[in-house]
Amino acid sequence: MPKYFAPAFNVQVNGVKLAADISKNITQISVVTKPDSLDNFSFTVVNAYPKMRWTHTSDADLFVEGAAVTIELGYVDDTEAVFQGEITQISPTFPDGGTPTVAIEGHTRLHWLQGDRKTRTFQKMTDAQIVAKIAQDAGLTPQIEDTTVQHDYMIQTNLSDLEFIRQRAALLHFEVLVEDKKLIYRKAKEDQPKKFTMVWGYPQLGFAPGPDTLPLRSFNPKMNTMDQPSSVTVKGYDPATKKEMTGKAGIGDENRKMGAQSGPQVSQAAHPKPKEMVRVGPIASQAELDQQAKAIYNEHAMKFVEGDGVTIGVPALRAGVVVELLGLGPKFSGMYYVNEATHTIGDSGYSTNFSVKRNAVK
Repeated sequence: MPKYFAPAFNVQVNGVKLAADISKNITQISVVTKPDSLDNFSFTVVNAYPKMRWTHTSDADLFVEGAAVTIELGYVDDTEAVFQGEITQISPTFPDGGTPTVAIEGHTRLHWLQGDRKTRTFQKMTDAQIVAKIAQDAGLTPQIEDTTVQHDYMIQTNLSDLEFIRQRAALLHFEVLVEDKKLIYRKAKEDQPKKFTMVWGYPQLGFAPGPDTLPLRSFNPKMNTMDQPSSVTVKGYDPATKKEMTGKAGIGDENRKMGAQSGPQVSQAAHPKPKEMVRVGPIASQAELDQQAKAIYNEHAMKFVEGDGVTIGVPALRAGVVVELLGLGPKFSGMYYVNEATHTIGDSGYSTNFSVKRNAVK
């Protein structure tokens, strides 16, 4: 069983681990992971006066913009990589009193897809093929899940590559992230087995029976029935037959039901008038209409219960995994999908803050 008593971290810059005399001057280190966002890290280095090593000597060249950074977090003799990216921001302080510092921040290479807005077309390609081309053009290696539907014509209209593939991902219930120089375009993983169980209010159970059971220090959920459509209809037009086409999804089309009653079911029972969502777009394929209707339905359903929690620092607790939360009563205990995770090592030790969502309650 892991021993959560001596937090530790390792930082590599351009493939070289920071020496101990540098690491001991890092006062706080943080890593944030969230699909469809720019994962980022930050750490603060003491820049002691009068030498001011990190701004006034040649050592300042260690933390240079664009330098590759790998961060491992965990405990003594048990750390694992939680971030791979590059430095994007350097922020020294020159205070009136107290000790000068330098804050180093960076992002994954997903930021390579930011920049110029483009207008271009793609023909006879699936979303997977489009994203693979965009990744390769940016110098990233694509790791893409199949999206099956081929588009006769797709246009990127005055959008950056990142904006465009995020937009397409939302219509497929997909996620976008980068690990090192690998661009991952995948289905949302709420249907996966649970990674951890976290227990609130029963400290003796929080570390039992094994390493995958953790104490849930705090949790604040919110259940909202306002944005839970009972059905989603997406309309398109077939230019060959000159007829309207529709794709539909509704209760029962969840990728995984994370409780006995889904958000749309609870909403329909509480507010008897059905909530029907209709979208219209330039879509000429029945398969694409059906795909989008189901994706939009699942995107909304997964926002039924959202919450924020804190547990001990665990490197493997990342965005994109399923966790089980217990001790929260019948309605709020159960499976959740981690939407964001923030790992922080500082004066108070190592903790992981996270946000979660689910599409049903017991």
